[in-house]
Amino acid sequence: MSNSSEINESKSSNAIRAVRELFNDAIANHDAETIGILLAPNYHIVTGRSDQFHGANEESQRWASVFEKDPKVVYRRTPREIRVNENWGLAEELGDWTGSYSAENGMVNASGVYSAKWQRAEDGEWLIQVEVFTTLECDGPAGGCAKPDPIIRS
Repeated sequence: MSNSSEINESKSSNAIRAVRELFNDAIANHDAETIGILLAPNYHIVTGRSDQFHGANEESQRWASVFEKDPKVVYRRTPREIRVNENWGLAEELGDWTGSYSAENGMVNASGVYSAKWQRAEDGEWLIQVEVFTTLECDGPAGGCAKPDPIIRS
């Protein structure tokens, strides 16, 4: 990799980290509108419980509903590694996540790992295109840590 490529990759990696921090701040501030702005229109997510949702507008509405139902909810994503393909305007982010949310009998604390695919928009901004979360730990009151629905093969 040439020195200029390394500089561009570092610049893009720093930009992605900055957008990720904006996303974390939006969650902490219960700002669903900002979350929607940071996502590609065709955004797709697989949650830590294996639920799947599609579309930036749907995701923004989903977060708004979560914030309304649970004023104590908070999640944080912490990047470990970001790899960038400058020529194509694509990047992969690998990291760890933590979250706390209210259950009937108290707070639940969950954590795990995630992968995110980013794509640079025509205006030069990096947007999250896909996120996949895997829950590795969950502690809380009975019923607070609901396992994913089973996969039924036909």
